[in-house]
Amino acid sequence: MGFQSRRPTRVPLLTARHKALLLAWDRQHYHWTVDDWKHGSWGTVQSGGASVMVWDVCSWRDMGPLIRLETTLTGGRYLSILPDHLHSFMSIVHSAGLGQFQQDNATPHASRVATKWLMEHSSDFRHFH
Repeated sequence: MGFQSRRPTRVPLLTARHKALLLAWDRQHYHWTVDDWKHGSWGTVQSGGASVMVWDVCSWRDMGPLIRLETTLTGGRYLSILPDHLHSFMSIVHSAGLGQFQQDNATPHASRVATKWLMEHSSDFRHFH
């Protein structure tokens, strides 16, 4: 059947820098109301046990498309997802123009090409890391 055992890689769950960034974000948004949270959308990349990597976006109201990534996500590959999947999701789910998109500071998300695209579309929805 081709099954093999493996030992999981031991890595720190959160570094001191990650903790500081999370705390700063929490302090900026602790006053948000339920209505504020309803305008948020979050993008994520997930990896499954069978080495399947996917990107998705979700919000209070809906789930976006589940995009299978055939290889490691780079800034250029991420740029191919943004106009086709994120932009259409945000314009449908947050049609009043009040949408806010949040992502982490992973290398592809913070790449120059992705940041430039998000800045060019800042009139369509708000973006924050």
